[in-house]
Amino acid sequence: MPFKFWKKEESKPAPPPSRKTESKAVEKAPETAPAKGGPKAPEKEAAPKRTPVDVAEEIHKGLVEAGLAMEGTREVFKKRLADKYGSLDEFETTMKEDPQATVTAFVTSWLGFTVDAKFDLAHLLYSANQRLSSFGIQVNATEEVSVDDAQGLREATFTFGDSQTILQFQTPREVFNEINTMIRDRGVRFIELETWSDDFAFMLVKAPNWQNLARAELVVVKAEETATRGECPGCGSRIGERWATCIACNNALEA
Repeated sequence: MPFKFWKKEESKPAPPPSRKTESKAVEKAPETAPAKGGPKAPEKEAAPKRTPVDVAEEIHKGLVEAGLAMEGTREVFKKRLADKYGSLDEFETTMKEDPQATVTAFVTSWLGFTVDAKFDLAHLLYSANQRLSSFGIQVNATEEVSVDDAQGLREATFTFGDSQTILQFQTPREVFNEINTMIRDRGVRFIELETWSDDFAFMLVKAPNWQNLARAELVVVKAEETATRGECPGCGSRIGERWATCIACNNALEA
């Protein structure tokens, strides 16, 4: 098969020089100055002011997107807000002072429950099993015994189905961590809500949106999945936005 470089290229005569075309100056018509006082651009209409109802519905939508509430509870949500704060107007006024604390406290009273720092185990289990019973789940425990009175350390045997575990605990958080471990295959778990006090708050959820909750825009949830703020100065564990205490060592955190 012949290749091109085997053949000598024949020299081609140079093309004749192109004739320059004479350019004629084209006279332009004088531009007319724009007339003064022409039509003005239409002014943008100001966005309508949100009403307290709009604010309440927007918050409920955020709770639904976070996996903390169901879409069908919107009207109930607004009614509960009005009952708790006197009116939706009063709720909006209160929320402006501290949105996260206000909404978190309301969600606790509506969907969750609080546990005293000095808690009774039987009362804690009663509150937990009230929520778990909707899913056919129940966790039991033997009567607690004191291990160290000075440190408030107690011990009990927890039972779920055929499984048993002995747990030593000081805080409600430690008990709910164990309960979550026992029911992890049932598709539900307890999450902890911030209280900005010595007490604890929890609620049962099915499918929380952790990415949404980690931003702490509406509700402050304390979990490893929402610990995106930095490290605890005391123990080095991860902490989250607006947490008042560390979930690992329970030390107070700076705002």
